[in-house]
Amino acid sequence: MARKLDPRLVEELVDAGSREHYADAAVYDHEYRRRRADVTWYRELAQRRKPTRILELGAGSGRVTIPLARDGHEVVAVDRSPGMLAGLRARIAKLPPAVAKRITVVEGDLCTFRAPGKFPLAIAAFNVLEHLYTRGELDACLRRVAHHLAPGGAFAFDVQLPDLRWLMRDPDKRWAKTRFTDPVTGRATYYSTNHDYDAVNQIALIRIYYDPADGKGPSKIVKLTQRKYFPAELEALVAHAGMRVTERYGDFFWGPLHGSAESQVLVCEVAKPRRKTRPRH
Repeated sequence: MARKLDPRLVEELVDAGSREHYADAAVYDHEYRRRRADVTWYRELAQRRKPTRILELGAGSGRVTIPLARDGHEVVAVDRSPGMLAGLRARIAKLPPAVAKRITVVEGDLCTFRAPGKFPLAIAAFNVLEHLYTRGELDACLRRVAHHLAPGGAFAFDVQLPDLRWLMRDPDKRWAKTRFTDPVTGRATYYSTNHDYDAVNQIALIRIYYDPADGKGPSKIVKLTQRKYFPAELEALVAHAGMRVTERYGDFFWGPLHGSAESQVLVCEVAKPRRKTRPRH
C-alpha cells in the first residue's frame, strides 16, 4: 500500500535520487555489466540509420558511448554527474587513439545542454528521461533535442513501462536481495531495494541498500528517483514538444509494445508543420 508523503520530503528525495545512484562509476558499472540488450539495440539502430554523428544524453560512464565509437560513429556524450563524467573520461583514456578521438564529452543538464552542430541521431538510453520529473522538464529536454537534430534526424530513447504491481509494493519490505562482491572494497555485500510511490507526481522514490554480508560495519543507502511515463501520456508529451513517435517497441529485440513489456523504446522525429488551409467562402 502506498503511504502519504510530505511534499517537502518528496522534493528532497527527488533531488538526492537524481544524483546518488551515479556518484560511484565503479559500482554502477559493476551492477549493470550484464545489461547488454539495449546496447545492441542502439548499435543496430545506428547501423540502420548510418548517422555521421550521434548525440547521447545521459551518457554516464560510457556503457553505450564506447561501443558506438568502436563501431566508427562520432559521439557527443552529454552528462552532468561528476562521478560518471570522471568514469567516462578514465575509460576514454584507455581506448585506442582512433576510437578515443571519436568521443567528445560535454558537461550539461538534460534541459539546458548545448552541443556543437546538428545531429542525424540523438539517443537517451537506459531510462535517462525518467530523471525528468515534471512535464515542463521533459518538454524542455525534447525541445533542446529537436533544436540539435539535423533535418530528417531522429531521437531514440527508452523508459520503463510502469508496472502497477511493482509500484504498489509494501515500502517497508526489502526486495531483490542479491549477494555480490563490492568492486571497490572487495567485500561480500547484500544488495536489496524498496520504494515509495508518489502516485500524484508519478515518481518512484527508490532506496538501494548495501549491507555487509558479514554484518560488520555500516550499511549504505543510495537513493534513486524515477518518473514513470504511461504510453499514451508519453506520446502526447512528445507531440506537445513538437515531435512525433515514428517507431515504438516493447523490448530491445524490435518487438511490439504490449501490456507486460518491461520497456517502452521509442524513435521520434520533429513533426512537420501542418499546411494552413484557406477558408472556403
